[in-house]
Amino acid sequence: MFRICFVVVIIGIILTVNACDSNPTTEKFIDLTKNQIDILFVSENSGAQRIYAVQDTTFDQVYSISLGNNNGTLDPSWSPDGRKFTYTNMLVSTQTGYPFHTNVYIVNMDSFSNAFTQVTFSPYVIDSNGIHYGTLNMRPDWSLLTDQVVFISDRDSVFNIFITDISDTLTGDTLPTVLTDLNDKIDIFCYPSFSPDGTKIVYTSKKSGNEEIWVMNSDGSNKIQLTHNNATINSRPRFSPSADRISFFSNMWANGNDSLQVYTMDPNGANLDTVTTSGNNYDPSWSPDGNEIVFAKRGGSTSKPRSYIYIIGRNGLNERKLISGDNKAYYPAWRPQP
Repeated sequence: MFRICFVVVIIGIILTVNACDSNPTTEKFIDLTKNQIDILFVSENSGAQRIYAVQDTTFDQVYSISLGNNNGTLDPSWSPDGRKFTYTNMLVSTQTGYPFHTNVYIVNMDSFSNAFTQVTFSPYVIDSNGIHYGTLNMRPDWSLLTDQVVFISDRDSVFNIFITDISDTLTGDTLPTVLTDLNDKIDIFCYPSFSPDGTKIVYTSKKSGNEEIWVMNSDGSNKIQLTHNNATINSRPRFSPSADRISFFSNMWANGNDSLQVYTMDPNGANLDTVTTSGNNYDPSWSPDGNEIVFAKRGGSTSKPRSYIYIIGRNGLNERKLISGDNKAYYPAWRPQP
């Protein structure tokens, strides 16, 4: 298991209790204004899904971020200035053991009063038989230029993509705007992500039959399919910081073994490049300078599946493991340069 330090968010800093070994040392502080956290990711090492932080990509130091929920947290996504991040907060059914209700929240690193700000609002009910009914609001992504968050929700029985202005969610002035077709009860939309200038949103859709990468304007207009490879998985697309490439993962060349690899392509879907070539690799996220990609690599065995966080150059060179140990880690998010 990787070395863990437990974290509590307080005003302007993260307080850490160093529990990395059998003899904990005294408490220490991480000043976030000095950029001492580089990458957020999700792990199931504690049983439930939790968000963790990597202090520095040059050494193996991991912090567990306490967000006050024992059911689980996932989907970390940084604000453009790296001072906040959104995440998904889960409620898990006691009957099924699976999440039945999720909402998107913001962690503000600079203000304790706004440490956990709720962005999406959906009710849930428990009927007379104790059955839970809720709504899944998840997969948030923050616009780099505007104060908007895009996310998916199944509030109309299937997942659609919604956009909301954060200032409006705080005042209750408006409801989220749906960007995809609420009348389409067959298609599934997922993993929306803004372009750096905030004018485009790249996402996945099964509108053509398979899961493909699409792009649309940030108002929901001009939807264009980018991939046409007929793979069963094309997922988690992300624009590079300079918007010259889109990263994603796919099993397009799997030859029946469901091997997942990380790819990049031009914003119009042309000039496909393979970044990873061996193993199962997924959940890519760009470095702030666009020269590297952090991703998850599946490992372990069928009886004991594991996944690890790796970094690789955008050209497919210099692959290296970021976190050592026996892990179940995925969904990394590299912090933007403040």
